[in-house]
Amino acid sequence: MLQLDLIATAVSFAYLLLVFGSYALLLIFAALDNAIHTRDARSESLDALETSRFTIPVSVLVPVFNEAPLITQTLAALRALRYPELELVVVDDGSSDDTLDQLASALDLVPIVRFERQIIKTEPVRQVLRSAIDPRVIVIVKDNGGKADALNAALNHARYRYVCCVDGDTVYLPDALLQNMRHVMRDPRTVVGVTGHIAVATRPENGVSPHEGRALLENRLLSNFQHMEYLRSFLNNRLAWSRLNFMLCASGAFAIWRRDLLEQIGGFSREFTCEDIELTFRAHEYLLRTGSEYRILSTPQIVARTEGPATVRALIAQRERWQRVTFETLWRYRRIVRHRYGIVGLVGIPFYFVTEALATPMEILALVSLGIGVWLGLFEWQIYLVLLATMAFANAILTTGAVLLEDISTRAYRIDHIARLIVLGPLELALYRPILAWARLLGFWRFVRGDRSWRKFARNPRLTGR
Repeated sequence: MLQLDLIATAVSFAYLLLVFGSYALLLIFAALDNAIHTRDARSESLDALETSRFTIPVSVLVPVFNEAPLITQTLAALRALRYPELELVVVDDGSSDDTLDQLASALDLVPIVRFERQIIKTEPVRQVLRSAIDPRVIVIVKDNGGKADALNAALNHARYRYVCCVDGDTVYLPDALLQNMRHVMRDPRTVVGVTGHIAVATRPENGVSPHEGRALLENRLLSNFQHMEYLRSFLNNRLAWSRLNFMLCASGAFAIWRRDLLEQIGGFSREFTCEDIELTFRAHEYLLRTGSEYRILSTPQIVARTEGPATVRALIAQRERWQRVTFETLWRYRRIVRHRYGIVGLVGIPFYFVTEALATPMEILALVSLGIGVWLGLFEWQIYLVLLATMAFANAILTTGAVLLEDISTRAYRIDHIARLIVLGPLELALYRPILAWARLLGFWRFVRGDRSWRKFARNPRLTGR
């Protein structure tokens, strides 16, 4: 028993070093990519792109289901996007609340007859409406089939070569499309996808622009921890993946794709409750298998703020679903891990497997070895506390790196907000990570059981204050 416990402890420690070492290496590549993006953003004129007749038109796909609390603000932000030519294809996926009534009131909808290409089969479309006050906006009313099905219905009605997939609970910045489509227009032959940096808030409709009061943080601890997590995810991780050319997840809250690619790979899959990571993996698999030259990019500029859970229970429900779909996607595309699929198969997927899929069993192993160590009288709390403190500050260094990258690229933070994130960084391990660990465990258990239910968290109440 003693020998087994020592082996388990050694394996857990080796895994910890591997994970932190991998993230530290990613931070170096992310810093390089962030510096390049920041330099390019300061040298290019968005005004010139906005007025150019060569700017590529975009169809914005907006799937909505029971989004009444935020849909008015989301549509107002999307209509205010700075872009010379776009259309908004809103799909009401059989909402049971007053989402459609809100849309009708805000847009003055009238019925129209519109040709549907039906490239991808979807649940029946019942009605197509157009806004009388903004002809760029059409609303498709269909039977419920899930977010992927709603996106496929929007794709069938999209007219332009590039589509931008967004969420109905997210509020977008005016420059979001211009900031990201400039990468497409710089290299339209190879850039097939672009995703941007999403911020999180319990009330995303407040303080959307980083230039309006520079207030991006809320005075809520759970929201602050989510904010730090999003920073690491979008800046430390996705920027490095983009630089190394194995971008593994184009966020469903904002993802630009070339439409013909989506049609070639069969659109969005209804088999997965989170469509974004699976679609990214499938795009990689198809493009590498066919020998295509391509790039999927991530950019550091904030494009939007999405609604994050305001309670621990809602957070667990959301992260459990994300973790379950991560397991499902890795299992479905396990065949990519081979030399034929280049850096995606040899580095990207193994990295994701080690840091995401192995996290749950390694956490269980660490807890079991700790329990056995206490039982055998081998536990020394002084050494254990030193190890915990080391882990906490190592994680805080990664968070501080992400904050620095964000500040370099956007200058969006007030000094007191930067200080708050730095102070909260070491506390995350004790106050926030146990919640995520429990969510990962639930996700793993439901993956093993084959449970694919949605479990969408309830909309946050319209709280007052910041």
